[in-house]
Amino acid sequence: MSNWVKKLFIERADLFLKLMNQRWTKTEELTNGIIKVLNNCGITSGNLLDLCCGNGRISVHIAKKGFRAVGVDISKTFLEDAKKKASEHGVTNMVAFLEGDVRRLKEVVGRLSQPFDVVVNAWTSIGFYSEKDDRSTFKQARELSREGAILFITETMHSEYLALKFTPTSYTEIDDIMLLENREYDQITSQMSTCWKFYKRCGNDLVFIDKAEILHHIYSLSELSLLLKKAGWDMMTCYGSLSTLQAMNPLTSLNIVAKAC
Repeated sequence: MSNWVKKLFIERADLFLKLMNQRWTKTEELTNGIIKVLNNCGITSGNLLDLCCGNGRISVHIAKKGFRAVGVDISKTFLEDAKKKASEHGVTNMVAFLEGDVRRLKEVVGRLSQPFDVVVNAWTSIGFYSEKDDRSTFKQARELSREGAILFITETMHSEYLALKFTPTSYTEIDDIMLLENREYDQITSQMSTCWKFYKRCGNDLVFIDKAEILHHIYSLSELSLLLKKAGWDMMTCYGSLSTLQAMNPLTSLNIVAKAC
């Protein structure tokens, strides 16, 4: 496991969880878009696999729409919160959350007998390891899915965006926590290096809590399309937003829809 993945998602999962909770407010819009795409593909129910599910926002919302969901994540803290939220939303019997590394996906979910109809990977949760690892993860997802299954890669950063609008510094405030991000982007290797520093606001002062040094690969649309093809998925289309189904352009996020081939 990468040191920064362990630091951010396991050792300091309490901090990253605050960022995840921010995204819950817009997840219903996202899953509404996913349902529209699935209905257009003739899929109105079935089993969904949520890769790097975090605290379950996709799984829980899709379960509320009648799908059975299985979420996989390496963080016990995230999964405990996901189970709590599933109970709060009344879908405990429709979701299962499994702790494990998606690079060993078949080992983690292999005991489940039913093939998946839908696979989701959300919020730039790829590029953490090598291209070979990412290809293997999606290949395993394909082997766990039925013919004609639909794959969504959603809310993903891409190199086309960074070529036009790279932002070296930004900050986010969540309750009494402030996150400061300092980024460096290598256009030749498409590697993003980011230092995340967390502070606690105490009156007019900011008290340092912890930091994480992050390094991951930012894919282009063509790179991801080729990677998925090698893993057994044919790209159908891409959107700038699944909530509105608007077309992708270099200044939107990347949302890929692919089909098991």
